[in-house]
Amino acid sequence: MTTNVVPTDTTPGRGATRPAIAMFALLLLAYSVNAMDRMVFPMLLPEVRSEYGFSLDQSGLQATVFALGMGITGIPAGIALARFGRKPLIVVGTVAFSVATIMTIASAGFADMLVWRVLSGVGEALQLAAIITVAAGAFPRHRGLAIGAVNMAFATGSVVGPTAAAALLVEHGTWRSPMIVFGALGLVLAVAVMIFVPRRFTEAAGGAPTQSRYVGGVRSLVSWNPLLLAVITVLFGLADFAYIGLYPTYLRENLGFTPGQAGLAVGLAGLAAFASPLGGLLTDRLDPRACLGLVSLLTAAAASALFLGPPTPGWHAAFSFLFGLFASSGVYVVLASLLVKSVHPDIVGHASGLFITCIYVAAGIAGYVFSRIVGAVDWVGAGLVQIAGFSLAGALLALLLRPSLFSTAVPTESEIR
Repeated sequence: MTTNVVPTDTTPGRGATRPAIAMFALLLLAYSVNAMDRMVFPMLLPEVRSEYGFSLDQSGLQATVFALGMGITGIPAGIALARFGRKPLIVVGTVAFSVATIMTIASAGFADMLVWRVLSGVGEALQLAAIITVAAGAFPRHRGLAIGAVNMAFATGSVVGPTAAAALLVEHGTWRSPMIVFGALGLVLAVAVMIFVPRRFTEAAGGAPTQSRYVGGVRSLVSWNPLLLAVITVLFGLADFAYIGLYPTYLRENLGFTPGQAGLAVGLAGLAAFASPLGGLLTDRLDPRACLGLVSLLTAAAASALFLGPPTPGWHAAFSFLFGLFASSGVYVVLASLLVKSVHPDIVGHASGLFITCIYVAAGIAGYVFSRIVGAVDWVGAGLVQIAGFSLAGALLALLLRPSLFSTAVPTESEIR
């Protein structure tokens, strides 16, 4: 176990945190646009399939392949943070996924649409890795809570996205309209970050006028806790993004739900992610084995209810909300927070990149894998195997974590005085 003193923002005065909070809020708003694109495209997939004649396998890949772009960019993004800084990556990433979102509407067929979906994920990975690193640095003793706030920003877009997409689809009669609107919004926010967020805030180690003393944390990602968390993250990516990618299609094409009914169910799952700060708070206070194991087990239970329960809009709305609560506010936040806490502060950016790579490489193929299982068995069997089963496996692996190896931030003598 090692003890390290990592300097934070040494600007004197309590007011030093106010611009940092404002900067963080703008970054969260920019990140919320990611959720709009991510949650909107699966909602529009039946219209895309109808126009382009995609098979279910092809549609499943299109729905989640953006995550492959995120996955292959995650670790390089963590390295780029140390070289180029956080603000440039946030701006470049936001512009990249916004342009790719707009260009999706000009696709001639399967191949070029696949390219734009991958590039949207590349942009999102750059943005997300930087924002997670900003969150961890700005709030050293509440890293889980800050990362939970990042995911809450995603929830904002998840709620707005499907509902707004359904309205734009009905109003304009084309799936292209929501893609243009949300892509343009992302470009506007990229400009806002360039103008209103100074680099002295994004690159600062934190916003407190003191120093934080870190106890524990490994100096290599090739260590027990980071590697075990990486495996659990892969399993969660395969489970969660199977739900995100094809659950709306299951509702509309297999259960006969209307776009509005499917949008409500998916939107409620996004709404549940507003509880993400609570998941982060639990991570800051509970034993990592109990915290991660519990939320993974509850995710498996909610997934089982979705595929074994009655095919009614009310049932699916209720358990979609619970699935989102346990998966998005729980497992996602806990895994990101624990990976950050498992390492020395000097390599937090690398840990953020590892999280993104593990969850989104798996997510990039989750829809394809799920569609293949559907073809081999049926929708119910696929849901129980991939979504519920992989979540249960993550709960069991969480018991193998070693709590003593995680880093913690404790008050210095000057803070105590």
